[in-house]
Amino acid sequence: MNLSVHLRRASRIAALRKDYGHQLWMQFEVTDIRAEARLDRANATIVRIRSEIDSLLGAEAGAQESLRAYEIYERNRSTDINGNDGVDTTPINKLEDRLVTVKAAYESFAVPVGLSGYELQIAQRNADSGQAKMLPLIDHLQSILGRVRTALHEFLVTTEMDLDNGETRAGVFVRAQEYVDSSLSKYAPSALAEFVAAQDRLHDGSPQELSQSLTSCRRMIKELADHLYPATDAIITGVDGVDRKMSDDHYKNRLLQYVRDTLGKHGQSDAMQKTLDSLGGRLKSLDALASKGVHDTVTTAEAEMCVVWTYMLAADLLRLEDGTSALLVPDEKA
Repeated sequence: MNLSVHLRRASRIAALRKDYGHQLWMQFEVTDIRAEARLDRANATIVRIRSEIDSLLGAEAGAQESLRAYEIYERNRSTDINGNDGVDTTPINKLEDRLVTVKAAYESFAVPVGLSGYELQIAQRNADSGQAKMLPLIDHLQSILGRVRTALHEFLVTTEMDLDNGETRAGVFVRAQEYVDSSLSKYAPSALAEFVAAQDRLHDGSPQELSQSLTSCRRMIKELADHLYPATDAIITGVDGVDRKMSDDHYKNRLLQYVRDTLGKHGQSDAMQKTLDSLGGRLKSLDALASKGVHDTVTTAEAEMCVVWTYMLAADLLRLEDGTSALLVPDEKA
């Protein structure tokens, strides 16, 4: 099986464990980074993964985690052909295809059968010369693929050891959990109590407790909204001309207004609408999933997803509150 296939499967494992650092490295390996740069565009998947890292870890630690992922990629791709140092950014699948082509060309220099004497000497000399020219490229391709294969093997072995030790979440997500729990205890202790209850019910596993877990997640987000943007009788008209209530039951409106006000104060108006659209969509999805616990049967996977989404959303909001959010960093410095 091709290495590119193994990488994509391993990337799925990393995503399930919220191991966004290794997922980012693997995405680098399968992306034509140089082509993306020439076209002055960013790979959507890379942007999404980096955004998730920044949401969990904040601007500074998130940038360091992304840099570590790139350094793994750069070590794998370092090249020295005929004395020329560099980094080969060709996607893994194209490297594999190129190796097949080059090996076929290498074999094509074989000496024809039936020659003798001077003709045999000339044919042998030409074959040796042609194959000698192909060897550096073959060695280059095999070296890169070998380094990537070794890095992938190390990731899988480490992941297996973590899972054997009961560590279902990667270190990046665990750090984010600790941050969210610590911040909630400072800013909104009642919200932390709701979230702890949600996770306790998740471990119970019964249908009723799973349903209550989803409800606790929604209550936790509302409690956080009550701290970040307390309810008022105000009605605020957005730039879209829509009036939105800031009352107690409209906590999603209050959270979005909090983000709008916070980004505005930091001069991040350019990023505001994109952020609001993303946050609004996540709030809607989370609310819809959490509401399922009221009317329908909830699966363990759905309850786990709700808890993870809640952590991600809470981390984004709390980092805006303490000023460590990557959303507050100007684009040219991000």
